[in-house]
Amino acid sequence: MSSARDLLAALLLTGALLLGALWLPGVWIDRNVVEQSGFLAITEPLAADEAIQRDISDSAVETVLDDDRIPGWAADQLAPLIQDQAPRLTGTEMYATLWDDTMQNLHDGLFSDGASELEVDLSPVIEEMLSAVDGSLPIQIPRPENATITLATIPDVPLLTTAQLVAPWFSWAGPAALVLAALALLVAAHRRALLALAGVAGIIAGALTCLLAGEIGALVPNSIDQAAFLGPIVQAFEAQFAADVMPQGVIVLGAGALVATVGLVLVGVHRRD
Repeated sequence: MSSARDLLAALLLTGALLLGALWLPGVWIDRNVVEQSGFLAITEPLAADEAIQRDISDSAVETVLDDDRIPGWAADQLAPLIQDQAPRLTGTEMYATLWDDTMQNLHDGLFSDGASELEVDLSPVIEEMLSAVDGSLPIQIPRPENATITLATIPDVPLLTTAQLVAPWFSWAGPAALVLAALALLVAAHRRALLALAGVAGIIAGALTCLLAGEIGALVPNSIDQAAFLGPIVQAFEAQFAADVMPQGVIVLGAGALVATVGLVLVGVHRRD
């Protein structure tokens, strides 16, 4: 009878271990990837990334100059003028609004079925850029008829679609793990030994969490991690994941070590008695 109780307790403890290992990474993904507000909070500082700013400003300049209505001689004179103006616009409120709209479209695209194009309308940027140089040439500078460009291709990531469905449940994984561990202690015939094993389970859960936080970059394909435009965004999420989850994993590991120590002490005291 006692062996059956210990077996059931071991099964409950295994379930607690699995839920405990999923808890912290799952909650982080829910709050910072699935929820749009968390996603935008991480991507907002990237608006100041020089490489990204250069991609957008260069695209705006190319869109203006790639217009057959502008004579060749005028394009030659216009090019240095707008190339000088473009970088100045990336710190404006207009650019910040354009960036937020682009990141919202990126978030929507990541959770849609199939690959899609990340497009942005550069009309506001181009209008500001050309308004600053109007009058510099003897002709009226025409505005592009279509100022929408494709910044990147958003890959199809089925895992994110699945995460969106299960993410709301991740916050319950931690409490559920504690409940299963408590049930295991109640069911077990050898509670002191099981308490030590519960601590070991906590150590494993914390270690797995730390390992995932430390190696998250290795899990992302290089085709995405090093992609133009999307690469710096993906790397920002990797860095934030490691910075947020690693300390929490260490806490879980330490708590598990404490529980395991208490359990081993109780086992030792019981044997001496």
